[in-house]
Amino acid sequence: MKYNSGFSEKARIFLGCSQIFRALVIAIILSLLVVVIPATPALAAPEVAPLSPASGSVGTKVTVTGTKFESYIGDSLSIFFGGAEIKQIIPTSGSFTTHFNVPDNATPGRVYVTVKDDHGNQLGTRRPFSIVNTEILGYSPKSGTAGTTVTINGQGFYANGMVTFYYYDGLKINVGAKAATPIGELTYSFAIPDSTAGSHTIMVEDAWGNSVEISFKVTQLITITPTSGALGDEVTVSGTGFGNKSRITIYLDENEVAKGKTSECGSFEATFYVPVIKPGTYDIEVEDDEDNADMVEFTVTAGASLSQTTGNVGTTLIVNGTGFKINQTVTIKYDDTEVATATAGNNGAFSIAFTVPPSIGGNHIVTITDGTSTIKRTFTMEQTAPPTPTPLLPEEASEAEATAYFNWEDVTDPSGITYTFQITIDADFTSIVLEKEGLTYSDYTVTKGEELPPALKEAPYYWRVKAVDGASNQSGWSTPRSFYVVPPSGQFGWIKYVLIGLGVVLLGFLLFWLGRRTAYVE
Repeated sequence: MKYNSGFSEKARIFLGCSQIFRALVIAIILSLLVVVIPATPALAAPEVAPLSPASGSVGTKVTVTGTKFESYIGDSLSIFFGGAEIKQIIPTSGSFTTHFNVPDNATPGRVYVTVKDDHGNQLGTRRPFSIVNTEILGYSPKSGTAGTTVTINGQGFYANGMVTFYYYDGLKINVGAKAATPIGELTYSFAIPDSTAGSHTIMVEDAWGNSVEISFKVTQLITITPTSGALGDEVTVSGTGFGNKSRITIYLDENEVAKGKTSECGSFEATFYVPVIKPGTYDIEVEDDEDNADMVEFTVTAGASLSQTTGNVGTTLIVNGTGFKINQTVTIKYDDTEVATATAGNNGAFSIAFTVPPSIGGNHIVTITDGTSTIKRTFTMEQTAPPTPTPLLPEEASEAEATAYFNWEDVTDPSGITYTFQITIDADFTSIVLEKEGLTYSDYTVTKGEELPPALKEAPYYWRVKAVDGASNQSGWSTPRSFYVVPPSGQFGWIKYVLIGLGVVLLGFLLFWLGRRTAYVE
């Protein structure tokens, strides 16, 4: 009995170990099957990529991209923008890309874009989009003179829409336009137009009513041409940024030299001549009635001026000079002819007068020099022709003596008058018998040495006269007049008898020839 009992215990142990072994083998085999036999994978969750762009203005084109939408191929999906359905799509593959434009009624701020199935379930992550506000991000400069270039940076305008820029100076001035970027941003530059002093509004506006205003302050600016000069030189002063139709005063070294008035847009142009003032650098200041002012430096050099720049022969010209060598001789020339000298005083200034000599009409150079400083000024001689003289004696087709007397009306001219007188034997004045120039009186008597040969009434002489002034300006010729000259009684009487004799001889010959011809015919 003990034997059997012991055997049975071993058998039970063996059987227990066998069961454990079998269970272990089965577990290993199942594990190997899991590794060897591929399992059917579960579908991944859909994903929505970040938006492109992630911010922009109304009208911006936004791109939405989805991936891992395999289980929704052929299904209807909806795109929501800020809780409102904006578009529907039907994926044809596991990924999609679609676009939409930010609605016109969208307001600035952050909204979310989501993709939902036809049951309203959100698919993937919702993505934020920022609608930017219409604003000017910056502009520079904020003040300056007319003509200053201003650069403006803005955002929030209708995407790709045209943006117009307006400048206000009493009136609304269009200063340009530019299209916004695809996300509603822009950068634009323009020059400030001529405008009055003070702050002015710049408005930036698109066609969809998005607008913003900024301010620009206009300051004064004056310019001068030239920037240096001498006594008598003309200086042009131009200015912008002053008051509307405001009176201005121009000062040189605090001394008033000119006045003027601005336009509606605050600009002006005026001129003055450099007065007597020592050489040096001075301020030119312009001030209007509204206390707007600006100044610029001007350099005065040695120079001279004429009391007048136009005139005639005999005009008295006064030459004033400054900045010349102290106590030195200053020479004045009219063209190349010396007409006066002066001595510069203790301050280098002088004043001297001279009479303009005879010279042709037009421009002439007056040169003022002390050997170191040389100034040239222009004097314009008058170019007006004097009146044409009217002939008086002898009268038309009248008889005159061989030493005939001629007379015509006086002519006057500021530059003085002389006359040129001609006698000819033809009406075209191609064969001049007698010509006299530089006559100072309005008559002339033919001298014994100039006696005129006799001339028949049928073949007369002709005469005419013209006036010439001291500037060589000439009148037209007077209307020609004819006259004839009869020889004195008894002079050349034998010619008469010779002619009578020749006439008798010719008559006799003619009668003889006619008689012979008549006899021959018979």
